[in-house]
Amino acid sequence: MIKPILLQKKELIKPIKQAQERIEKIRLLKIDNTDSIILEGLFTLGVSSFENSIIDTLRIILKNIPEKLDIKNESISKEHLINGNPLELAIEKKINAISYKNLPDILNYFSLIMGLPKNIIPKDELDTLIEIKATRNLLMHNNLRTNSFYLETAGVKKREDILDKRLTISQDYLYNSIIAMRSILNVFKIQIEQKYLKYTRVHAIKELFKYIFQTPIMKFDNEFEVDIDGDYTFVSEKGKSRNKGLSSSERLFYDIWVAHLSGKPFNFNGELFYRIGNRDKMNFFIKNIDILKS
Repeated sequence: MIKPILLQKKELIKPIKQAQERIEKIRLLKIDNTDSIILEGLFTLGVSSFENSIIDTLRIILKNIPEKLDIKNESISKEHLINGNPLELAIEKKINAISYKNLPDILNYFSLIMGLPKNIIPKDELDTLIEIKATRNLLMHNNLRTNSFYLETAGVKKREDILDKRLTISQDYLYNSIIAMRSILNVFKIQIEQKYLKYTRVHAIKELFKYIFQTPIMKFDNEFEVDIDGDYTFVSEKGKSRNKGLSSSERLFYDIWVAHLSGKPFNFNGELFYRIGNRDKMNFFIKNIDILKS
């Protein structure tokens, strides 16, 4: 049976929400600051927060749905092949490669992988964002003095046409940049929430249950109840449980499940068992347990 997708929408939009919150704090901070260094620092933090939210969201979707990873082959070192996680490394390599592309390419890739409509960002807002990114690069690498790279990459909204002119990060420019980034992030957040509406915590738990308990006697609704609004599950008290009919190995799965869910331990060979401890060691043990067979 194919492993289920355990993606949760709230985790997927978390980087965007965090960026929105940080950008709002920047907006409030800029009100009482006129010092150029502070404004430049706030501007840089805002742009970085925007970019990181896009990259972090991509990382989450690819780790949860690796089928979306659009690579044909990937070079993996011997060390990572033996001791590492080749899939995770391939994802990080892809993310790193995307992060160095120009902004339109990054956003197009983001929309493609997320399954969002093309040209989701209005051209005027995209042009504003392109200039913002060019200004951030100019601040970081040339002390805001215009160079050929800025003139080539800032797009139709570039603020200067002459080389070696110093741009400024004023309160108004910072404010307009914040509004533009906040607006685009909000579009992404709304679209992602709609696209991945079904991917709740309850949905992930039900999918995991079906994968673990592949037996007709076990039905999720007989064992657990859900709170849709709170997006959580709890052990049912309706007396419909069929867990008494589980095999010994299935029963162990069930007891571990309930222990993790409720925080209540179960008795295992005279010891109270709460949860799995060293999971890496446990995973390795289970993977190689057949070596014990004679």
